Amino acid sequence: MAGDVHQEALTTAVTRVLARVGGRGDLPPEPPGGSALDMVCSCFGLTPFERDVLVLAAGAEVDPGTAQACLTAGGRPYPTFSLALATLAEPHWSALAPVSPLRRWHLIELEPDSPVTTARLRIDERILHLLAGVPYLDVRLHGLVTPLPAAPPLPGTQQAVATALASAWTTGPGRATLVGADGQTRREVVTAAAEEAAVRAYAARAADLPTDAVEREALARLWDREAILLPGALVVEVDDAGPERREVAAAFCRSLAAPVALSAAEVTADDRVGERIAVAAPRPDEQRELWAAALDGVVPVGDGDLSRLVAQFTLPGHVIRAAASAARRRAAGAGAAGPGGYDLAWQAGLDHARMALDDLGRRITPRAGWDDLVLPAAQRAVLNEIVAHVRRRSTVHDDWGFEDVLRRGLGVTALFAGGSGTGKTLAAEVLAHELGLDLFVIDLSQVVNKYIGETEKNLRRVFDAAERGGAVLLFDEADALFGKRSEVKDSHDRYANIEVSYLLMRMEAYRGLAILTSNMKKSMDSAFLRRLRFVVDFPFPDAPERAEIWRRVIPARAPAEGLDVERLAQLTVSGGSIRNIALSAAFLAADEGVALRMRHVLAATRTEYLKLERSVTSAEVAGWR
Repeated sequence: MAGDVHQEALTTAVTRVLARVGGRGDLPPEPPGGSALDMVCSCFGLTPFERDVLVLAAGAEVDPGTAQACLTAGGRPYPTFSLALATLAEPHWSALAPVSPLRRWHLIELEPDSPVTTARLRIDERILHLLAGVPYLDVRLHGLVTPLPAAPPLPGTQQAVATALASAWTTGPGRATLVGADGQTRREVVTAAAEEAAVRAYAARAADLPTDAVEREALARLWDREAILLPGALVVEVDDAGPERREVAAAFCRSLAAPVALSAAEVTADDRVGERIAVAAPRPDEQRELWAAALDGVVPVGDGDLSRLVAQFTLPGHVIRAAASAARRRAAGAGAAGPGGYDLAWQAGLDHARMALDDLGRRITPRAGWDDLVLPAAQRAVLNEIVAHVRRRSTVHDDWGFEDVLRRGLGVTALFAGGSGTGKTLAAEVLAHELGLDLFVIDLSQVVNKYIGETEKNLRRVFDAAERGGAVLLFDEADALFGKRSEVKDSHDRYANIEVSYLLMRMEAYRGLAILTSNMKKSMDSAFLRRLRFVVDFPFPDAPERAEIWRRVIPARAPAEGLDVERLAQLTVSGGSIRNIALSAAFLAADEGVALRMRHVLAATRTEYLKLERSVTSAEVAGWR
């Protein structure tokens, strides 16, 4: 119905213009107001003469009589500027200029390679359909810009950011840079800002923008026109873009007259466009409200459970909603006999938090428990203390106010020191299992980069991803970064200190548990060790401990004959080597189709010792049979 009104208004306007072209004095009545033609004239500030030129060009497409009228009045069967200047009311030469609204906004196009006054005038197809009541996004923008869905209700702090962005668009410079949070959260802020500014939000990727300056300027003018017609605002996302593409995106944003926001996790002075607006993560109380609202009525979770979820996970609103949806689906599938609401929400939180880390480290789903760990009582006590520090972090820091007093160094940090195979990684797995979290192993030897500044970037990626929660971070091979740097001989030594300080700073600020492992504790600077909350030495196991490891490493249902753990404990090897020997011996026995015997263990021991570049001594196998 609305389209019919716009078509009727266009038809009436064309009839009036053709009457002027034909020199008739009895003009039809003006079309009713509120049409798409009125909107276009208002948006682009067209004069009455420019309006009639646009209508004349539209008439050539919609009224068969236009060609004859133009031929009769101007000698050519199509509209031209010379015809318009000669026949239409209130003519002015400035309408022909490239900076006039008709040509600047490409409402009409001139036939190429022709004089301006006699060139054929063609109305832009997008404008023609709009005047006829058929609005759509210009097809030249398809694949370059994407409409964004309406924003869900935002937490108060992020809604305030959306208000600031809307203000920058409506009363400020019209452009801004959104930094912080994650890309989807920034999109939600943009759509909320667009709603406040009464415009439609669209997104473009830096990778899709043309690098050629002329093409980029043409695209900018095309979007500016579209933003006026919709009306719309654009967010240009540069998170995955390299330096060159970021420069292209910044230049594109600066050339726009329409509301625009550059969206990035972080920006430099060169990337910044307009006002810098930071998007923070929701406060703990806001996260609590998000969890409660997302789980309400479907997955019952108590107040204490909500507090534990918020203490562990720092998830964006859209991730909390996705996690809650996953929990609801699992609850519906499991029925009354399934896991409780808190367990479902916790698992969903883990699933969504780990997505950010899966590409940055090796994830271990922890299965080992305290019974799998053979350690002296002193070390086990420290590990239990670490669990308490992580589990009760919210109570001590938030409820009891220690965070307000101490302010810094609140992260739970630990160094596990000891030789290879003494149980450092196993202990980390036990802690993760006890806490109900994933274990992510980050190989520092792979993170450390010979190029200055790259190590910090790699570490920043790890910690930024881990901040969502749901992981125990284990930085393996810390000796690759931590060494005695007391004597600075060159710039690389000096920068190594900076890298170590950056790692410790991020560990101390990390909300979860971050563990370093080292085979050479003595090579580490004591100043660095003092900044770690826990240092656990993993000693080489003595004979009774090795016997206990042997008892636990061979499953009860494995067929075995004549195995003497006291004799096996004579092998002076670490727990890791014991596990390797036991497994290899089991394969040897299975291949023979017989029960596991001492001779299989001896054969597997010789293989392991070759790897360790050792020889089996007679004392180690004394009494074996």
